[in-house]
Amino acid sequence: MKRKIVYAGAAWGTGLLLASFLHPAFDFIIIPLCVILLAVMKYLFKQKFKEIFLILTILSVSVGFYRIYDMFVYKPVVDYAGNNISFSGKILDFTEYSGDKTSYLVKGKINDDVTAKITVYSDSYNCRINDKFYFTGSLTTPENDYLFNEKDYYKSKGIYLMSDKISEIKIIPDDKFSLVRILRDYRNYVTDFITSYLPEDESALLTGMLFGDKSLISDDDDELFYRTGIGHVMAVSGLHLVLFCSIFSFVFDKMKLGRISRFVLLEIVMLLFAVCSGLSLSVMRAAFMMTLVYAAPIFFRYSDTLNSLFISLIILTVSCPFAIRNPSLILSLTGAFGAGVFAPYITGRMKDGNFCQRNIKKVIYMFCVSAVIFPVSVMCFGEGSFFSPIANIFLTPICMAALFLALIASLTIFLNPVLLIKIAGLLCHIELKAVRFIGRQEFTYMNFDSKAKVFAGVLLIFCILTYFIFKDHKTEIIAVITSMVIFCTSVSVFNFIGRNDVKIALLGKNSIDVIVVSHQFSADIIDISGKKNNCSYVYKYLSDSNISNINNVIIRKSPYNSMSSYNSNLSLFKVGRIFMPYGAIVRNDMKVCGVFPEFTDYKNINFKYEDYFINISDTEITVNYGKFSFVCDNYKNTDFADVFAEYDNLFEPPECRTLIIPEYENETNEINAVCETNIVIKVNSNGEFSVGGL
Repeated sequence: MKRKIVYAGAAWGTGLLLASFLHPAFDFIIIPLCVILLAVMKYLFKQKFKEIFLILTILSVSVGFYRIYDMFVYKPVVDYAGNNISFSGKILDFTEYSGDKTSYLVKGKINDDVTAKITVYSDSYNCRINDKFYFTGSLTTPENDYLFNEKDYYKSKGIYLMSDKISEIKIIPDDKFSLVRILRDYRNYVTDFITSYLPEDESALLTGMLFGDKSLISDDDDELFYRTGIGHVMAVSGLHLVLFCSIFSFVFDKMKLGRISRFVLLEIVMLLFAVCSGLSLSVMRAAFMMTLVYAAPIFFRYSDTLNSLFISLIILTVSCPFAIRNPSLILSLTGAFGAGVFAPYITGRMKDGNFCQRNIKKVIYMFCVSAVIFPVSVMCFGEGSFFSPIANIFLTPICMAALFLALIASLTIFLNPVLLIKIAGLLCHIELKAVRFIGRQEFTYMNFDSKAKVFAGVLLIFCILTYFIFKDHKTEIIAVITSMVIFCTSVSVFNFIGRNDVKIALLGKNSIDVIVVSHQFSADIIDISGKKNNCSYVYKYLSDSNISNINNVIIRKSPYNSMSSYNSNLSLFKVGRIFMPYGAIVRNDMKVCGVFPEFTDYKNINFKYEDYFINISDTEITVNYGKFSFVCDNYKNTDFADVFAEYDNLFEPPECRTLIIPEYENETNEINAVCETNIVIKVNSNGEFSVGGL
C-alpha cells in the first residue's frame, strides 16, 4: 500500500468526525457506512482487502477512542457543572477586559479529585502566568447559542467548564522560573514598543500579525480583512512560522552548521515561537509538519507534505480528539493541503519558462488554494470571499513584508529598531487603505445559510470522489470548476427566488429583545429591551442575510447604551434614520450611525413600503404584508417581549394569517403563537409563511 500514513490519517480523522456528530446511541449507523465504504473502495478505487481492512480498523478504533475519551475524561469533569466546588491550580493565561474584569484560564484539580481546565471570569488582580490560583464557586458548562458556538469552541480546546459566580478567590505569586512567563513578558514588551511608535490602527494590525492578538484591532477592520479574503494573516499559523524559521535558517546556513545542529536549533526556535503565540492548534500543526521536513535530511529521506499533514493530524487529535471540530485546526489543515498538495498537483505540469507563464501559474496556484479553502470556510463560518485569490496575490505579500520587518525588529528589540517598525507601519497603512476599500464592496464576499453549508460539503465530497475514481488532472480541474459554478449559481438562484419574501427575525437571549423586518437587501430594526448585546444579534443576522442597508433603527429603552453600541457596530451598514425616545439628551451636532437621531413618543410610527408596512404604537408592533399580519402585543409594560406558546417548524394555519406574540403573563390558545427566540418568519406575497430557527 502506497502512502499508508495518508490512508491511516484519513480514516482516523473520518472516524473522529463521525463520532463527534453522531450521538452514541446511533453508533450502529457506522457499521453500514463502513460496509458501503468497503464496497466503494473495492469496486471503484480498486483497493486490496488488506488495505480496506487497515482503513476500516483504524476508523473503528478512532470512533472507539473518541467514545472512551468522552466517557472517562470529559464526563467526569462536566459532572461538576451546577455544583459548588473548590479549585486549586495555576494560571495558564489571562485576558483583561474593560471595567477591571479579567478572564483566567486555569488548570488544576476540582475538589482535589479531577484535573481540568476552567475559564474563570472575575475581577482583575495583579497576577502573572503560572501563579497559583484558588477559588470556590459554582461551575457551568459553555453553551452554544446564536451568536457563538461556545461549547464546541472551548471543548475543542480541552476547556469543558467555566465559572462567573465566585464566592472566594486567592492568587499566590509563583517566583519559580517559567519560560511561558518570560516569553509573555517579552511579547508584551514588543507590543508596547510597537504601539509607542505607530498609530493605533497600524500598531493593532502589526501586533495582530506578529502574535495573533486581535484585541487591539477594531471589529470593523477584522471583518473587512475576512471579507477581502486575507483574514488568515492575523491568525498566527504555518505561514508565520515558516517566515520566522526562514530567518534563522538563513543565519544557520551562513554559519555552516551541521545537519543535526541545525535541526536541533530550529526545533528550539519553533518551540519558542509556538509558546510565544499561545500554542494554538494551527501553529502546532505547522510545527509538527516542519519538524518532519527538517528531520528528513538527517535520515536521508525526502519529506512529503501529505504524509506530514496526516501525521500532525493524528498527533494533535490523540491528545484531545475533540480538536477535530476546532475551526482553526480545520482551516489550517485545509490551507496546508491546498498550498502544499492540491495547488502543486494542478500546476505541476504548467510551463513557467517566461514572465507571462510564471505569473499565470502563480494566479492559478492561488485560485487552487482558494478553491480548497472556500467550501471549508463556508461550512465552518458560513461565509466566503470571492476576492480571496486576487487579494492573496497582491495584498498578502505586503502583509508578509510588514511581518518580516516586525520579526526582525522583535529579534533586535534591544537595539531600538524604530526605522524597521516605521517601515512596517507604512506597509500596514497601505494594507489598511486597500482592505477598507475592497471589503466595503458588496461583490467581494457573501454569507451563506445552513443549506448552503450542506451543499458545499456535498460538492466537496464529489470533488474528492472524482479524484479517487479518475486520478486525472483534467478531470479533477473540470470537477472543481463545475462544483464552483453549480454552487454559485444555486445560491444566486435561491436568493433570487426568495427576493420578494418579507422576513421577520425575533432575536435575543432567552427573550425577544429585537425585531428585524427585512425585505430584499434592506431592513428595519426595532430594539425593544435596550440590552447590551442586542446590537450583536442584529449585526450577526444582517451579516448572515447579506443585508447592507438599514432603513430605520428604533431604540425604545436604554438609549445611551444602545446609541453607543449601534454606533460602533453598524458602521459598515448604511443607515437611513434612527429614532430615540423623548428625553434622551444628545448634542445637536452629534450623529449616531452616521445620521442625526430623531425623537419620538412611539405612539404612532408608520413605515410604508411598496408591498408591506410597519406600524409601531405604544402598545404593539404590527407588520402587514398582503394577507399576512404579524403582531407583537403588549410589550410596553414589560422589560422584554417574552413568549412561551409552542410552535412547529412549519405553520399551516387553515385560514388565520396572524402571528401573535403574547405577553409573559398571558396564556393563549392561539395556534400561531411563537415561543422561541432567534427564529425567522418568512412570508411570501400570497400571505403564506413558515418559521425556522437561525
